[in-house]
Amino acid sequence: MHCSSCWALPSGAEGPAGSSPITLASVIACARCGASNPEDARFCVDCGSRLGFVCPACGAELTGSVRYCPACGASVAQVSADEQRKVVSVLFADLVGHTSRSDGADPEDVRDVLREYYRAVKATIERYGGVVEKFIGDAVMAVFGSPVARGDDAERAVRAALAIPRIIEQLNETSPHPDLEIHMAVNTGEAVVTIEPGSPDGDLLVAGDVVNTASRLQGAAPPGRVLIGEETFRATRRVIRSEPVPAVAAKGKREPIPAWMAIEALVPLAVRPAQMTFVGRDGESGLVRDIWSRAVAERRPHLVTILGEAGIGKTRLAEELSFDMRATGGQAFHVRELPYEQSSGYETFVQLVHEVAGIFESDPNPVATAKLEASLDHLGLVDPELVQLLSVFARTPEAVADDRRSLFEAARRFVEALASETGTLIVFEDVHWAHPSTLDLITSLAGRARDAPILFLALARPELLDLRPAWGGGLSSSTTMRLEPLPPAAAHWLAAGLVGEEQPGVAERIETAASGNPLFIEEMAAWMLERDGTDDELPTTVRAMIAARLDALPREERDVLFDASVVGKVFWAGPLASLRPDEGDLDEILGSLERRDLIRLERASAVEGDHEYTFRHILIRDVAYATIPRRARRDRHEAVARYVEEAAPDTAAVAAILAYHWREAGDPERAVTYLLIAAERAEQAWAYPEAVALYEDALGLIPKDDDRRRSIGLRRTVAGIRHEHTVMEEEQLKRLAADGSA
Repeated sequence: MHCSSCWALPSGAEGPAGSSPITLASVIACARCGASNPEDARFCVDCGSRLGFVCPACGAELTGSVRYCPACGASVAQVSADEQRKVVSVLFADLVGHTSRSDGADPEDVRDVLREYYRAVKATIERYGGVVEKFIGDAVMAVFGSPVARGDDAERAVRAALAIPRIIEQLNETSPHPDLEIHMAVNTGEAVVTIEPGSPDGDLLVAGDVVNTASRLQGAAPPGRVLIGEETFRATRRVIRSEPVPAVAAKGKREPIPAWMAIEALVPLAVRPAQMTFVGRDGESGLVRDIWSRAVAERRPHLVTILGEAGIGKTRLAEELSFDMRATGGQAFHVRELPYEQSSGYETFVQLVHEVAGIFESDPNPVATAKLEASLDHLGLVDPELVQLLSVFARTPEAVADDRRSLFEAARRFVEALASETGTLIVFEDVHWAHPSTLDLITSLAGRARDAPILFLALARPELLDLRPAWGGGLSSSTTMRLEPLPPAAAHWLAAGLVGEEQPGVAERIETAASGNPLFIEEMAAWMLERDGTDDELPTTVRAMIAARLDALPREERDVLFDASVVGKVFWAGPLASLRPDEGDLDEILGSLERRDLIRLERASAVEGDHEYTFRHILIRDVAYATIPRRARRDRHEAVARYVEEAAPDTAAVAAILAYHWREAGDPERAVTYLLIAAERAEQAWAYPEAVALYEDALGLIPKDDDRRRSIGLRRTVAGIRHEHTVMEEEQLKRLAADGSA
């Protein structure tokens, strides 16, 4: 009789994808090592792997001739190996000295040593996220990046390899024959990964030159050291210190294999150093540091505005300054304005209040209010009227400001309290997208804050001066600088560092095409490296370069990038999951996109429990968004809008965002509803210019014969008049103050 718990297909029998039931054979082939096993075997006689298959849906063992699982009813007729082309990192580790030690040794002693070696190495590999593909005698082969990629698999593989020599040291310390040695190598590249879906242990088989090369490198590795291949070196050079070694001549290879020796980790696991090299900005950074020193020493706030084109390095400069100021005992906050009408006034200051108070956009109103009150109490701001005014920036529904002057006064007292004990840097990013009320608030804070060591750093494109030609001109403590393209020497150094000194021609072409823009240099270098620098022509414009890079992405990654572009420059994993509920591993895809430096994972998220991402640059988002057909774009906007409606505890707080998505989804009625809500919220916060713009947007979506046009037009007019009165009152107060000082 045949054992009903294990089965195999006889030669010539129809496979699981066919319509015939699964039948039993008299010999079972091991899926891992290929060895033949008796018909009643449950485990391979050669390698010890478990034999047989289980239901992919519930895990129950398949017994007898079945088309459907007897435990859950799932179809097993379609069970087949899952085969993918994936970029993986392969680790080979070979124990040396064990064979000579085994000669004449007691077999139980040999078994105990090998058992402890296998156990410890397997545990180390799995701790770093790898999977042991097989044990071959004294050697171990592990795979990182499959079945689940984590985005830093090459780094994890190298870290695991660097940890293994300690295992050998411990074995030698407890052994009467301390002569064991280990030779290791890690190589990264594309492979065909076959995963048996019915395998109880997730068995996988990796095939490709990446495996052969890893084996050849391991054979050339010195005892106790780790050799790594070229792709592994490229993927880890910012986090692992490695030294070049002579290329390895290997059998079957026409050219020697480039190799490096991994020495040590430079940063802890999961810590990402700044990805853009800071170069060519000594003058600008020195000027801002001098202003910071004076602001702190004299306790006199100062506004510094840095103007520059997209990608010129404004944010990178701010990050470097923030790092230095934190290192000297200061504190730094980064807030940013959002594009595409996704805010209804004071967006950056709302972010600042939320960050200080620890408020998430997903917090219910009572929770947000409690967090705000606790934070203000910690800052010594306990006046109920002040708390009420600052609640406007927390966007609680009951919060209303009587006038804009008192609202700005509350904001001033907030930043002064925030900086009462230490130097404080507040970075306002993408100010060129800010609403007029936000620009007014920033200049008000810079001009009226007193006795506080604060540096306000505003980052903007030159278009800011089109909106405010006299930006910063009326302030006594204001500096505006333009960030110019990198000098030729710095641009060449950056390009050569990204593509490698061994490719001077590629670096020169990148330097010429990028015109000193650091982002464009970085993007073009990544684009060329993904093609090994073999393309005859570089893209003539950055836009063409970004489009070509998007076209080269795998379809799944490209689709996710397109979905993210619909959400906006800033996006979260939740809305993306709602757009593609059953289409692949979203985290894996996002990790790959981050690895390609198209998106970045933010340190903090405005939505509790969800990861927040940003596009590496807005141009990447724009190109991706423009690629989506209009009909698909509308469908995606609708899906995002529905997700936000379901997920947001207070839709009024995100009314501007919902109006934007419903408008782009082709549903003007819903867009108008949210535009009116957003306009009312803007009026409550005395952000009258934004209210006027929102009312005008609503009028643009309503038919000319609609009766609502009259009432909305009236509300728009009233908001405009109130804004004019506010401006007149402020001008009058300025004149009175000037007359009084005279």
